[in-house]
Amino acid sequence: MSPAADAGAAPWAATAYGARISSEVGWEDILLDPIGARYVDAFLVAGALARQYGSFREGALAIEAEGQVVYNFGDQHHWEFNAVPVVVRWQRFPWGHRLETSAAFGLGLSYATEVPEVEVEIEGESHQWLIYWVAEITAGPVNAPWALSLRLHHRSVAWGLMGDDGGMNALGMGIRFRF
Repeated sequence: MSPAADAGAAPWAATAYGARISSEVGWEDILLDPIGARYVDAFLVAGALARQYGSFREGALAIEAEGQVVYNFGDQHHWEFNAVPVVVRWQRFPWGHRLETSAAFGLGLSYATEVPEVEVEIEGESHQWLIYWVAEITAGPVNAPWALSLRLHHRSVAWGLMGDDGGMNALGMGIRFRF
């Protein structure tokens, strides 16, 4: 069993990633065709710190909480803070003895220090407070403390819960370190 799948292994993780914001309204458009999706001249860099607080199925499924500090630049300049109290991470794949892999999804809240201009351009309006979710796939060497990270960074009104329109999708890459 790899350290990532071991329930007692490295409960902390830090992820650093950069992303480009898409002008696609639907997140599924980016997932289905990330290369063909349209992007704007707006980017973000993020630092995230996560702590595992539960595990199931002999460590295959981890439950984490994550906090993020994000800087948006390019066509907009502001800070964003995301609190993700529930991240579920699957850590056991058939090829895990050759390539350590995880897939995660997390849900929480996002606060932008100002109403994001690019979100207003894409959606017609937006808000400082929105729902936030993240989808991530990691892959790295077996037994290494690091892995490459591919992330979908999403701010949303959550079908009207936080307003009528607003939000964005950004596709990013980075690195995740467990400790």
